[in-house]
Amino acid sequence: MAKLALLIATFALAFFLVNASIYRTTDGDEENWYQHDRRPCQEQIWHQGYLPNCQWYLNEQAGRGQSAHGSRYLNSCCYELQNLRQDCRCQGLKQALGQQLKLQGVQWESQEAGDMCEAAETALYRCRLDSRRCDMHS
Repeated sequence: MAKLALLIATFALAFFLVNASIYRTTDGDEENWYQHDRRPCQEQIWHQGYLPNCQWYLNEQAGRGQSAHGSRYLNSCCYELQNLRQDCRCQGLKQALGQQLKLQGVQWESQEAGDMCEAAETALYRCRLDSRRCDMHS
C-alpha cells in the first residue's frame, strides 16, 4: 500500500511539473512576446528564417541605388525586425545581408554590396525602431 501511495504521489508531482511548464508568463501583450524573449539572438533569427523580407529589401535597394525612398519590402522587413529582441536586430540585419550577398554572388568590394550595406545600416532608422545605425563592417 505504501508503494502505491508513493507511486500516486510521484505521478501527481510529475503531472504538476509538466502542467506548470506549459504556461508561460506574459504581460498580456502577445504582439510583443518576442520583445521579452530571452532566447539567444541566433535562435531568434533562425526562427524567423534569417529575415527573408529584409533580404529582399536589401536586394531591392542594391538594384535601385541610393535614390530609392520607397520599397515593396521595407514594411515587411520592419515587421521581422520588430519581432526580434532589440539587441538582436543589428545581428539579424547583418545575417540577412550576408545571406543575400552569398545568394547573389556579390563581392564585398562592389557597389552593389555597398548599397546593400547602406540599406542594412539604416534599416532600423527607416523602420522607426531605433535612431542608431548598425555597423555592417565589423
